[in-house]
Amino acid sequence: MRGITLACVALIALSTGSLRGTAEAQVRLNDAIRMLDAESADEVRLGIEALGTIGSARVVAPLMARIRRGLPADLLDLALETLGVVGQREAGPVLFQLLTHRREAVRLSAVDAIVSCKPRGAERALATALSDSDPRVRAAAALGLGQLGARGSIDDLFHAFERGVLESATAIGQLADAAGADRLLDHLGRVPFDAIAPAVNELLARDDVADRVKLEIVGRLAELATPEVRQYFQELVESLDDSPVRRAAEDAVARIAGGS
Repeated sequence: MRGITLACVALIALSTGSLRGTAEAQVRLNDAIRMLDAESADEVRLGIEALGTIGSARVVAPLMARIRRGLPADLLDLALETLGVVGQREAGPVLFQLLTHRREAVRLSAVDAIVSCKPRGAERALATALSDSDPRVRAAAALGLGQLGARGSIDDLFHAFERGVLESATAIGQLADAAGADRLLDHLGRVPFDAIAPAVNELLARDDVADRVKLEIVGRLAELATPEVRQYFQELVESLDDSPVRRAAEDAVARIAGGS
């Protein structure tokens, strides 16, 4: 009987502690939300920071609402950073709206937060941001599409690359299939090699790219026979274990050296 009583007491204590913890968390959330409407900018900042420390999906709606009511530049930046850190998909609607903000830094932060939150519609939003007027935003959107694994945007990335958004090369290398690799190699000789190299690095490092495709890449690069390509192959050989790709790169180095 004593054992049963002690067990019951323990369960009650645990339950009470859990309820108390839940209640305290709700109080913290409510207090932080109230601070968002304070007249003092310092108090609003504290409210945003408090929501960031809570860090659950419950903080997204009040942050979104406060952003839509308007914030000074520094507090808007903080609120966007907080949404990115919290990383909840529910933040998507306000992040998409901010992609058209007049301030480039806000649009850039919105892109970064979209990549972090991965809301529905993120791929379409970032593909649109590839045409932003600011080069930093275009670059972040291109890299973000690669991070999201947005294979449906490969055409957008190629178009961006051809318009000079060179950061698209990294994403192309992360996303392209065999046909995409051929399309990339068609740019050899038409754009500087160092613009294509990030895509080549990604393609050669991927486990899901067949050796035949990698060997085709090495062969097409070797046809350039430039000192720059030779240096690239030398560094590639040092980074690879023994494999058909490494041996092809070694052969390419020897052929280029012999022809120079």
